[in-house]
Amino acid sequence: MDQMSVAVLMTVYNRKDSTLKCLSLLYRQTDSLSRAGKYRFSVYLTDDGSTDGTSEAVSSLFPDVNIIKGDGSLFWNRGMCAAWDEAAKSSPDFYLWLNDDTMLNPGAVVSLLENSTYLGHRAIIAGTAEDSSGKLSYGGRTRYGRIIAPDPMIPEACDIFNGNLVLVPDYVYRKLGTLDRVYSHSFGDFDYGVRAAKMNLTVVVAPGVLAECDRNDALPDWRNPEFSLKARYAAVSGPKGRPFKEQFIYDFRAFGPVRAMLHFLSLNLKVLFPMRY
Repeated sequence: MDQMSVAVLMTVYNRKDSTLKCLSLLYRQTDSLSRAGKYRFSVYLTDDGSTDGTSEAVSSLFPDVNIIKGDGSLFWNRGMCAAWDEAAKSSPDFYLWLNDDTMLNPGAVVSLLENSTYLGHRAIIAGTAEDSSGKLSYGGRTRYGRIIAPDPMIPEACDIFNGNLVLVPDYVYRKLGTLDRVYSHSFGDFDYGVRAAKMNLTVVVAPGVLAECDRNDALPDWRNPEFSLKARYAAVSGPKGRPFKEQFIYDFRAFGPVRAMLHFLSLNLKVLFPMRY
């Protein structure tokens, strides 16, 4: 039987220790699967201008990783696109999204692949992560963003998903392509689920909790009354905030023009009156 190829896609920036730990846990699983003979793996990692020696450390410890250099302007979504573009040149059977702050539990990769087999390699499969306290943090979600607790045994349908750990078969890629470059940092993962639904593609949450990843629940600068109005608008408009155009495009696609306009207004109110909202 021919080996099936899996391209692991990552985007990193100045989290060297986390990146190395993530890769170590990944290779621990992929090496054993490769030795079994059914799969082969390649890693495509966009380093978006790290200044902490991430690329050098990765090259030293994991010389097989394909590193794509960014200049600091790509952020997560477009960095993932850059990795995806490079990976697609080899026409792999699967694309596996992996965030470098997402630490794989034993058996996570094989679980995603086995569930893909069960679904005929035609479904997007999201993996669930929990934080260090055991609370669900990332994974498949309902249309309105509520995280879905995974069934311990069978995959469950979801509408959208966080991009921390996601398996995309080539069948899906040929229907949807890569993440949409209209987004800089956020929204691309949720948008991929919205686009999949419009194409009647199956999207599921894999059984069980497959990784650990803490949430970043700090109050964003654009909602912090200690910052000036000008600083709050700069923060909300930045790639890691809620850029109005990108937010509007996502809301329009997901919910239609009325919801998109209402959300645009509510974002502005939250920036203008952070103490009240």
